[in-house]
Amino acid sequence: MFPILVWCLSAAAVIYLLAAAALVLGQRRLLYRPMPARRDPEAAGASWMTPVCQAKKLLGWFAPPPEEDAPTLVFFHGNRGTLARVAAKTAAWRVEGIGIFVATYRGYEGNPGRPSEAGLYADGRAVLDWLAEAGIPASRIILYGESLGTGVVTQLAGERPFRAVVLESPFASITDIAARRYPWIPCRWLLRDRFDSLSKIGGIVAPLLILHGGADRTVPVEHARKLAEAAPKAQLVVLPEADHLNLHERGATPPLLAFLKGL
Repeated sequence: MFPILVWCLSAAAVIYLLAAAALVLGQRRLLYRPMPARRDPEAAGASWMTPVCQAKKLLGWFAPPPEEDAPTLVFFHGNRGTLARVAAKTAAWRVEGIGIFVATYRGYEGNPGRPSEAGLYADGRAVLDWLAEAGIPASRIILYGESLGTGVVTQLAGERPFRAVVLESPFASITDIAARRYPWIPCRWLLRDRFDSLSKIGGIVAPLLILHGGADRTVPVEHARKLAEAAPKAQLVVLPEADHLNLHERGATPPLLAFLKGL
């Protein structure tokens, strides 16, 4: 009986270690999920936008503001986002007289490189630097982050004085998400890309709008509440029937447009 027990415990330990190793080694493939996409705005039905490239890398698509001193909204999408989907999502917001820049990352849209936390921050800074060279300073930029993009935006928003910040379906940290999803793995020790927005959001001095779905099963609404408590200038809007990425189909557009008008 005793040898059988030892064998069973040993087998269980091996299985656990193999499963944990697979998650650790594949953590970035789980976090970053580039989707096949059309790199040409016109082919994607977004003919009002122009692709922006730098050193053979696609930074995103851009529709300049109608007036020189009007703001520009810079959108950072989630881990399965595409420029085509974001362009369609933001098209209606142009009626507010703002420019739109939908940004992408390394490893997405056919770009070279592999996504990482530091890499996405660098990609975001490259977009902002390009806009500055085009005559659009941070003071006229509204940063908008969606899901994973909220981690990028929260980092960038603490580095420059932006006009405003919008976070859609944000998380407190990727570590918290992973620990909830894989409670049997010591995620807090093993994650390489943490996107710890909760520790950074208090440094955002710009007007801040947080949009979250009350029925979000990917990132529970408690994450948004924690972020709002940590950010003294935050305005939190919870859409009770919205899930993770259907907020604007469930009523998020009116509060967003009201926020933009209030600027």
